[in-house]
Amino acid sequence: MGQDSRTVTLSSTNQPSRSSSMLIGVGILWLLLAVALIIYQLVIPGRVEITWETATEQRTAGFNIYRSSEPIQGFVLINEDQLIGSQGGSVFGARYSYFDDNVEAGKTYYYLLEEVEFDGTKNRYDDELFQHTVPGITWWAVILTVASAAAGAVLLISGLKEKREA
Repeated sequence: MGQDSRTVTLSSTNQPSRSSSMLIGVGILWLLLAVALIIYQLVIPGRVEITWETATEQRTAGFNIYRSSEPIQGFVLINEDQLIGSQGGSVFGARYSYFDDNVEAGKTYYYLLEEVEFDGTKNRYDDELFQHTVPGITWWAVILTVASAAAGAVLLISGLKEKREA
């Protein structure tokens, strides 16, 4: 009987593992998400939603909304292009919302509602002033940005550390 001889050669290479490359890649993606969130907050303008509800709308053709940066004077019509049409009736009201996209972050705005009747009569509701301060940076964006940056940094550092040890 002959002897069977086998030779096994083990070799070691210092190539980075796939997991370290994956950690680095995912870490970079999380950091890019954080940067995108910051850019979103700086580029996308603020928006104010004005909502109101009516009980009935007898002879109502529609509504106008006025905005000012002061609570008493300087109100300017913001829906110049079109009257907000009436959706209610003589025995029922309706819910409305209008978006003001022409606002600046960090500023406070005051809004007044005006009802316009079919005969042209206008009823301005000065006693129902709506006030809104447009946030500079929203809380959810801050939380998501911090979480994304932290996750990205941890993954990137872990991947680089693993790559160095390989």
